Amino acid sequence: MAPMAKSRSLAGLDWVNFFAAGVQTGFGPFIAVYLTMHHWTGLAIGGALSLGTTVATISQIPAGVLVDGMASKRLAGTIGLLAIGFSALLFVVMPTQFGVGLAEILHGFASCVLNPAIAAISLALVSRQALGERLGRNVRYSSIGNGVAAALMGGAGFYLPGASVFVLTAFLTLPAMLALAFIDPTERAGVAAVGGTKLPTLRELHALFLDRRLLGFMACLVFFQMADSAMLPFLGRKIAGEAGNLATPLIAGALVLPQLVVALLSPSVGRLAESRGRRAVLLVGFAAEPVRGVLFALVSLPIPLVLIQGLDGIGAAVIGVLLPLIAADISRQRGHFNLTMGAIGVAVGAGAAASTALAGAIDDWLGNDAALLALAAVGLLATLVVWLVMPESASNDDSAAAPDRVTEAGVTTAAVSRGRHVK
Repeated sequence: MAPMAKSRSLAGLDWVNFFAAGVQTGFGPFIAVYLTMHHWTGLAIGGALSLGTTVATISQIPAGVLVDGMASKRLAGTIGLLAIGFSALLFVVMPTQFGVGLAEILHGFASCVLNPAIAAISLALVSRQALGERLGRNVRYSSIGNGVAAALMGGAGFYLPGASVFVLTAFLTLPAMLALAFIDPTERAGVAAVGGTKLPTLRELHALFLDRRLLGFMACLVFFQMADSAMLPFLGRKIAGEAGNLATPLIAGALVLPQLVVALLSPSVGRLAESRGRRAVLLVGFAAEPVRGVLFALVSLPIPLVLIQGLDGIGAAVIGVLLPLIAADISRQRGHFNLTMGAIGVAVGAGAAASTALAGAIDDWLGNDAALLALAAVGLLATLVVWLVMPESASNDDSAAAPDRVTEAGVTTAAVSRGRHVK
């Protein structure tokens, strides 16, 4: 690829991450606020949100197989964005149980297509040696996009009708698709790790799901998500009890501060993962989680609690960069990068689902601080699992580090030099 086309493609990828993160922001807490305005009960709102989470969890592997089977990852990303934009508009035109349920199902599956497609495009555009830093840059732009979109949607929800949040969400898919169009089409088929467009055989599936690196990383993520997912909601409860009328702006600060930390740290995390290894960086990111939980339990003043929440940015930066990077390591030899991403996504969803149940039960029994300490203990367990179980996934072998790419025809550059195709 010519230097100018390469530069344009990388810039396009920056803005894809920025706008795609903004699109996803519209499906956060704004849904609960909007449905409350339409007189939905708490039970009905919880059911709708749980439906979306469940669909997203069970769709990870099928969506990964689908993206692996598509020759154009850019097309996969475009389809995902269109589906998410349509699901946002469903909230506006059909705020009924059927319409909202359909929107949640569509959004859950489309997200599982969009995210691995962006990761696969990233793999196509850079060499193996530069992959960690590229993924860090992706996370930086996503974090900034998330923060900017949250501010815009918060303002829209305050000054305009509640439906404006979802109209803005659908609108943001347009610049995201425009940014995708700036990525050179010869690079949109993914990399050698994706395995071309070949669907996995039973033997390949068996080998993948017995891979020690994959099983170890999935175990780490289950425990990490069990510690992390419920921590912010239970921090919010503590701030609300301590801060009174100032609770809302303080909780907003607790959302924004980690995003700033992620934006600052992510490229450095990618470089460290390439130079020091994945496992060492995972240990640092995971170790911040139990520290955060213990401090939350011990501190009562609202402003220090918000500042402590900045530690969440360390773990978020590490997970954001290392998840696709380790998936690329695992799939380097046998292919099926997006299938690997899907399997890892199932572990993330399972841990997140268990987190709220665990913290809620302990909160009812022993109180909020006990729930936070329990989450901290699970975070410590996650760190120990990284230390004792997770093997280093990066390979030092020269051939594995070669910057192979797959062109539109699904042929790697290294395969051309060897005179054969990679299927």
